[in-house]
Amino acid sequence: MIKDNKVRKTYVKEALGNRNYLSYRTDLMLLKILVSFVVFIATYFIYLDIILSLLLASLVFFVFTLVNKINVDKKNERGKNMLMKKVKEEYFSSKIEEINQNDFEMLIKLFFNNEGYNNIFKKGRSLYLAEKEGYITCIKIFKLYDGIEVEKLDIRSLLTFMGNSNIRNGFLVTTSSLSEEAAKLIEKFKDRFEITVIDIEGMYSLADKYNMLPDESFYYKRLNEEKVITKNDFKKNVLNIRKVYLYIAASIFFYMSSVWMPENQLVIYISYFFIVLTIINILYFSVTKYNMNKQNSEVKNK
Repeated sequence: MIKDNKVRKTYVKEALGNRNYLSYRTDLMLLKILVSFVVFIATYFIYLDIILSLLLASLVFFVFTLVNKINVDKKNERGKNMLMKKVKEEYFSSKIEEINQNDFEMLIKLFFNNEGYNNIFKKGRSLYLAEKEGYITCIKIFKLYDGIEVEKLDIRSLLTFMGNSNIRNGFLVTTSSLSEEAAKLIEKFKDRFEITVIDIEGMYSLADKYNMLPDESFYYKRLNEEKVITKNDFKKNVLNIRKVYLYIAASIFFYMSSVWMPENQLVIYISYFFIVLTIINILYFSVTKYNMNKQNSEVKNK
């Protein structure tokens, strides 16, 4: 059984894209604390009432907590849909790679049969004709290895056959992509021939449409992998040059707060903490940039 917290974290990570999960949650927490502290300081200087200041700051803190929870829940749901679709597509693609040419063509015939096409019969090598609503349709199937494209010559042969057979509509089913010249040739003759390309995503959509995929519990098990915070996660979260401005603003704010409230020693230590983070970030990225420039210079000299 997959733990809810781990799955939730995985979904949110997917919704965040390239952004680091730990960094995202830390930023939310830091922003919440800063805003609450600003409200506390402002209220205290206006009304000189510590109780009122604490109440308003607490209210702001809980409002931010609620808003953050709603945003995280939305990202969780969006990430769930994105990740499940990705896992399903990857699984489907791997199964397509495993089956042989004959089984693959049988699968495509099943797709078209489910779509209402009848009298599907083989006309040539990986070439089929089918009938729907009185019209004859041409179906050309390409099961290619990764990296091999459908070439212009393949499209030319298909268009020639359709022209000689007086067929206007056709389907090009391929596990790979079209070369640039092949795509241009289809575009050039689009007024005479209507060619619909069904790629691996289109095949997946058909398989999903007709409930030919495993249920979601199967995919949940594939996601059940232990996630740990690594050294790289720490670097992405804390050692981030884009956060220097945030660290500087936080250190200035907390330092000024210590001036306004000299009796509160905790505030000055928080300020020192952000000052240290700022210095570490600047030093880390300065050294990193220096080393990269040095390596590039050595490569050029060679």
